[in-house]
Amino acid sequence: MEVHHHPQLNHKPKPWREYFLEFLMIFLAVTMGFFAESFREHLINNEREKKYILSFFEDLKSDQKNLPRLINNINKDQLIPGKSLPQLFNKIDKNTFADSIYYYLRLAHRQQGIKAYTNDRTIDQIKNAGEMRLLNNKEITDNLIDYYKQIVFIDYLQQPLLAMKAKLLDNIPLILKSSDYAIAINNDDEAILPTRHLFLLNTDPISLNRILIQIEEIRALSNTVKTQIEQLLVQNKRLQNLITTKYSLEE
Repeated sequence: MEVHHHPQLNHKPKPWREYFLEFLMIFLAVTMGFFAESFREHLINNEREKKYILSFFEDLKSDQKNLPRLINNINKDQLIPGKSLPQLFNKIDKNTFADSIYYYLRLAHRQQGIKAYTNDRTIDQIKNAGEMRLLNNKEITDNLIDYYKQIVFIDYLQQPLLAMKAKLLDNIPLILKSSDYAIAINNDDEAILPTRHLFLLNTDPISLNRILIQIEEIRALSNTVKTQIEQLLVQNKRLQNLITTKYSLEE
């Protein structure tokens, strides 16, 4: 009787070396793919980091240009009136020319919010995207965080300052004539020295004293704000130099 053997019964298993080589090829392919993807992501992240750094650098340059204007405005609108008005009030009566008093009181209650003089586009963008991790230089990251915290702190100081100026504005009608008050400003909303002599509506010592106290409060806090902005400018320049050095930028 003839015996037929099934082909599969004669199949010999692969040597273990062949299985190992197949496994090794698959492992290497997966690993190389993983490394290739990681390398590609690394290049993309490096490019995004460089774009963020360049954007931060432009923001800092913009702040450095605008912040001195803010300091000048604080000097003109709060610090100079804060020093001058007590002297002008010293011997005032209804017959004394009050042109400068109208001018300085027009200035004293003006507000210069720091957010109008600083550029926060990049810090907002990178925080909203959750990509602060892309900045690999810890020294620069820490300094950037400190810089924008300082801006928030200055803005915080300006809130009570705004309230002080609102109180001053409420009390100005106690001593100034409304018709003359309107003369101490031009069509561009700039305070000006009037072209004719102006006089006070009232020289009541209590009213004058109240306004002088408010002027002094505004002057003192404005001076603190000015000092903080000057320190911010120092931080700004240090940050620019740090970024230029660490990222090999050309100013």
